[in-house]
Amino acid sequence: MRTVPNGGHLEADDVSLLAAAQRELTEETGIPASAVTPAGRRPVHIDAHHIPANSAKGEPDHQHFDFRFLFRTSADVVNLHTEEVTAAAWRPADTIENEALRSRVLEALR
Repeated sequence: MRTVPNGGHLEADDVSLLAAAQRELTEETGIPASAVTPAGRRPVHIDAHHIPANSAKGEPDHQHFDFRFLFRTSADVVNLHTEEVTAAAWRPADTIENEALRSRVLEALR
């Protein structure tokens, strides 16, 4: 199992969190949706963290929620969206630094 983290935000036409995650995966890596399969319909991990105000973006101080989904693919990154992704790499799931995320990904793969 190899992992590449990506992220994004919901858009008005997203029909679900899973669909948004799959759309973002395609947008940021170029891997077509037809080449990935969700490992489940629920997030493998949900993270909440503080985001300070950003006057350049007009964003107030707020809580941010990351809903992390797991997808399976044998495809490689086709076209990295460098405006939003600074680095992407395939790596073994057991090297995920966040202990809770690593545990949930490994459990989902069993």
